[in-house]
Amino acid sequence: MNITKKHIVIVALAGVFAVLALPIINLIQGQRVPEEFVVIKCGSTEMTAAKEIIGNKCMLCHMQDPVLPFYAVLPVIGQQIHLDVADGVDKINFISFYKNGGDDQALMAKLEHTVRVNNMPPKKFLAIHWDTALNGNEKAAIMLSIAKVRSEKYATNLAATEFTNDAVQPLPAIWHEKLSPAKIAFGKQLFNDKRLSDDDTISCASCHAMDKGGTDQAQVSTGVRDQLGPINSPTVFNSAYNILQFWDGRAKDLAEQANGPPLDPLEMASNWEQIIGKLKKDVELTAIYADIYGSTEWTDPNIRDAIAEFEKTLLTPDSALDKYLKGNVTAISDAVAQGYALFKSHSCATCHIGPAMGGQSFERPIDPLAYYASRNKKPVEKDFGRFNVTKQEHDRFKMKVPLLRNIALTAPYMHDGFTSDLSEVVKIMHDYFVTPSNRKSLSAADIDKIVAMLNANTGTIPL
Repeated sequence: MNITKKHIVIVALAGVFAVLALPIINLIQGQRVPEEFVVIKCGSTEMTAAKEIIGNKCMLCHMQDPVLPFYAVLPVIGQQIHLDVADGVDKINFISFYKNGGDDQALMAKLEHTVRVNNMPPKKFLAIHWDTALNGNEKAAIMLSIAKVRSEKYATNLAATEFTNDAVQPLPAIWHEKLSPAKIAFGKQLFNDKRLSDDDTISCASCHAMDKGGTDQAQVSTGVRDQLGPINSPTVFNSAYNILQFWDGRAKDLAEQANGPPLDPLEMASNWEQIIGKLKKDVELTAIYADIYGSTEWTDPNIRDAIAEFEKTLLTPDSALDKYLKGNVTAISDAVAQGYALFKSHSCATCHIGPAMGGQSFERPIDPLAYYASRNKKPVEKDFGRFNVTKQEHDRFKMKVPLLRNIALTAPYMHDGFTSDLSEVVKIMHDYFVTPSNRKSLSAADIDKIVAMLNANTGTIPL
């Protein structure tokens, strides 16, 4: 058979048609918006508008078990679609997001950053789904929705105009709820009382010292009889802002958290019957207790309530960074200001958010095994984090994002306290925790500026 120019043209046109067929079909029929998503009601017109845009553009990859297009069965393109869906749901499930109110601080920060850097959808996905890219008006609508939620629910109303809508907010000087001065004083006594431990050697303050950044500045904490715990002690300063307590989030609030150490065999190794038996013998302390709780009968919920009330006062406002965010441009150096800008542009402010700069989500390395291999370490149970509580596989290796306030005082870092070098921590975060599509070059000079910003983040320490 003689191959003529006409044959070549026909084959070429057929190839072009094959390449264009799928994107043209997608463009004509658009994305299917699941009814489950459509019926979710939003609390504002701005959120409703953003939800509609997201429904039309993002739902193929950001919901559990989506209806896949017919070509998802094809060997190469289908495999890529399944990978995109798995990755998308892992990052944010928009049905869950909006069903839960559409106001998750961490997910909003991630969505905002994604819109800002314009890296979604992935280029391979966009090549077949031309209609999924956000235009300028759509981006603006999503940003407006996020700004409205922040201003109404999360803003501390302390930031200068330039920083009003930042995911990071200046830290208030006092807790936003009314607290009882009597409970605070009583809780402080209990926080420092070693009778909460089995052998009267360990108090809450032993692992959360006021002069050590609210920690013990040790890789792992030491309990009764010199027993070593398995994990680094997080700071108690500003911990009231944590969405949940402990690295794995097993306690819903500070009062529930206060139930952990006294009963832990490696920490205080006691029990509430033993603790109450010792405290009720203290006539003066029992009189204070009775004045507050209306009874001389001690209970562990009241003990934990008082400790939690005290811990809510352990805020550390007025760092140099706070003063800058409030509008004092001379409070920090140019290097620190540049460090804060880099902190935002390099995805750090998608997790280290809010007044305490963290504690609002649980995150894991992008590739946990590669991360631990880089440290020549095989992960064990303590490294499984949130999974140990939920038993959900998608939570394996997730740890609560640590608070960055007073970070210069709280070394060693990470859940296992393996390094005291902030520069190393910044590099680890960049290399192993930032999504590859968001990751961009970070020079040694850039790291130095981010570290300078972190060192300017120490506030007024409670006495």
